[in-house]
Amino acid sequence: MIKINDLCFSWKNTPVINIDRLHIPVGQHLFIEGPSGSGKSTLLNLLAGVLAPQQGEISVLGQPLSELSGSQKDSFRADNIGFIFQQFNLIPYLSVIDNITLPCSFSKKRKTNALLRANGGDLKSEAIRLLNALGLDDNALFQRSVNELSVGQQQRVAAARAMLGSPEIIIADEPTSALDSEHRQAFIKTLFEECQKENITLIFVSHDKSLKHHFDHCINLQEINNVNTKESV
Repeated sequence: MIKINDLCFSWKNTPVINIDRLHIPVGQHLFIEGPSGSGKSTLLNLLAGVLAPQQGEISVLGQPLSELSGSQKDSFRADNIGFIFQQFNLIPYLSVIDNITLPCSFSKKRKTNALLRANGGDLKSEAIRLLNALGLDDNALFQRSVNELSVGQQQRVAAARAMLGSPEIIIADEPTSALDSEHRQAFIKTLFEECQKENITLIFVSHDKSLKHHFDHCINLQEINNVNTKESV
């Protein structure tokens, strides 16, 4: 699914990522740990094509990202990657439902997948199914602006958006940081169910080591990253 070879990335001339090799097979659920400043978020943004390395190659689904233009990367990411950003990146003037279904405006592939999962329903019903599974079942919230939600509710909206349409890969950057124990367990359960149903590759970064046992593979970024510097991105 993902191949990294001789990957280097620096921020303002400070080395952040230097990884000789990392291969992630299709369907793997990978937990990445490491202290703050070890480069975890930077690595995730490189994998998604949000950042471009200064050296080395990243290949996703057999496609070298360096061969794609900026707009081609955007389309490739929209079709194939669901990203739960640490800062959520929700659109403040859109409703909860519109935020979740937004990827389908940019990807026919994910729209088709979402409608298939809806079993005759529409995109809204599929979005609500995911929200309910994540513990958000107050219909009065669904048409509100996301700015009216709590931080924990916003995090679950961001998670539902990433899962909608069964992308090939889900990248999750500290996706449970704002959730209490009950909602954290509901999130993990839903995330793994969605990934297992569609053989989705999951790359998950978290400081919460109690979540590690859910994953079939774990790496410590410090052990494969040949730099020791404060993360800048």
